[in-house]
Amino acid sequence: MNKKWLTWPVFYELTEIYTAPLNVMWFVLGVAIAQFHLGTVNWLNVALCLVAVFIFDLAVNVSDNYYDYRHAVDREGYAQNTNPIGRLNLPVAGVGRLALSLYLISLVPGIWLVLRTGWLVLALGILGYLVGIFYTAGPYPINATPLCETVVALSIAFMIQLTCVVVSTYGQHPLTWSIVGKTFLLCLPLTLIFFTIQLANNTADRDEDILNHRYTLAYYLGKPGSVRLIQAFLIIGGVWPLVNVLLGLAPLVNVLLGLAPLVTIWVVLLLPIMWQGMRPFFAVQDKKKTFITTVKSASLFFVFYPILFVLGTWL
Repeated sequence: MNKKWLTWPVFYELTEIYTAPLNVMWFVLGVAIAQFHLGTVNWLNVALCLVAVFIFDLAVNVSDNYYDYRHAVDREGYAQNTNPIGRLNLPVAGVGRLALSLYLISLVPGIWLVLRTGWLVLALGILGYLVGIFYTAGPYPINATPLCETVVALSIAFMIQLTCVVVSTYGQHPLTWSIVGKTFLLCLPLTLIFFTIQLANNTADRDEDILNHRYTLAYYLGKPGSVRLIQAFLIIGGVWPLVNVLLGLAPLVNVLLGLAPLVTIWVVLLLPIMWQGMRPFFAVQDKKKTFITTVKSASLFFVFYPILFVLGTWL
């Protein structure tokens, strides 16, 4: 690979490494769920899983830029002026090799983790790799369908945490449908709010996506319909921690008894703050001017919800 073009600023933009701290928060919540409900955490397994996911996430971001550039129909607009490969005049083959290299590197901790655990972690890992690779690769990439927002939200805001629970408790507690259900309900606030970010991103990119033959959910809902769904999911996700706590306190719901620590209800107070922060996007769906406000607002929830869960677990 020609190292002259692969500078740190280029690597930073292609991999979107600045989003990596969010990966840590997903694992913080996964570890907290394992500790709160099952009372055990295998820290070496968690560390291996975190490193594998971290590197894999970088590979996926590079791969997304690579395949989006190759699939672009709008060569003069998107390919040359928006996609970093065209905008920065990067070698297409070099970017492809970078993505492949990162995928291969991520396999090292991943294989070590599978050898320490077993077939279930292998199956979860294969599923994750398939989703990550074919999100933009192949003749029918996921990001060109109305399922892309749902697939991404479930993969990042639920499957990562579930995998973290599995590797944390491997050899101590078998994975049961009860644990899967609890993990899903506890991750549902993150999943819904992450969905709103994905839908907001595609809503802002709607016109550009149509030119490139990507027909996401925003294409079918239109911008007004997308904004209404974003608002609805933001409200449901924002208040769902309260639902989890109430379910945990309900004496008749034995399977969900103690679902979430009581302190997690304080995260509901972020809902009006998030709503206020996203209001500019509700009015004008612009990628450069208002989309960043939705990301910053949602990030408050992504950070404080796991932290409150950890505090509740310790207390």
